[in-house]
This record gives sequence, structure tokens and C-alpha cells, in this order.
Amino acid sequence: MLKEDRTRERIGYVLSGAGWATFSFRADAEPMAFAVSYLHDSLGDLARMGVDLVKGAQSATAVFMDEPGEVQLMVTGDKDDLSFELRSYADWASWGMTATEDYAVPASGRIRRVDLVRNIHTILERIYVELGPAKYRELWVEHDFPLRAYEQLTAAFKK
Repeated sequence: MLKEDRTRERIGYVLSGAGWATFSFRADAEPMAFAVSYLHDSLGDLARMGVDLVKGAQSATAVFMDEPGEVQLMVTGDKDDLSFELRSYADWASWGMTATEDYAVPASGRIRRVDLVRNIHTILERIYVELGPAKYRELWVEHDFPLRAYEQLTAAFKK
């Protein structure tokens, strides 16, 4: 994918070395970027979010864990339009290291379900094509590439 195309994506996920990635989120202003550690299967969360949304889920969450801290992307909605909220925690809320209600909201708003799912599929496809599952596993240490979710999203877009 051309770099210019990536700038139009709402979310981005790029591996930046062994055990590290960058999660980016574009709201109204400049894109925000967050470090992501291998301690959590963040790409797997994102892939499951996409599959759940294709199946009509009314809510989904993806966790992007840093060392320490985390960002959670939460989406809710029962139709084509979803509400999103990006929550930033000083420590690992998903592991109970900080209260789940103790967060900042760097971004919130609305997004079309299909646009978010396409964005997630694009991220997975880019990683699959550029790295492949074996190289991804080598870089991400403890977690496999979410191949089944990628295949499910690919099949959903072929329908």
C-alpha cells in the first residue's frame, strides 16, 4: 500500500521491531501514535474486533499494551454507524493493575462499521503480504499472526 493511502486510514498498526509495534489513530486532528508491546496479542484483538463486527456485534474492544500503560479502542453500535472511544490508561487496566474507570479519552466519535472493518482487514493484509505468518511470529515472540481472522475477513469482503 502506498504511504499516501495509509494516511487516510483511521487506524494503523505497524511492527517496529522484535516485540514492538506502533498503533496509530487518526481523529479530527493530527494522528496519535502509541507504542505496543508483545506482552499482549493486540493484533489478535484487532482482528477479532473486525470479525465480531462483521458478525454484527454491538460492542468490541481491542487492547494496545505498552510497558507500562495501555490504550483501548472501544466501539459500540447496533447498525451501520458505531461510536468509538479511545481510552488511555497509565497502567494495565486489562490486567487489573489500574482501575478500569481511571482513564483519559484522547479521541471519541463516530465511524462507519464497514470502514472500520475494511481498515482492520487492510492492516492484516499488509502484514500478511509484507511479513507472512512465520516472520510475524518471530517478531511478535509470543503470539501468532491471526490467520483465521484474516481469512474470515477476506471471505466476508468477497461476498
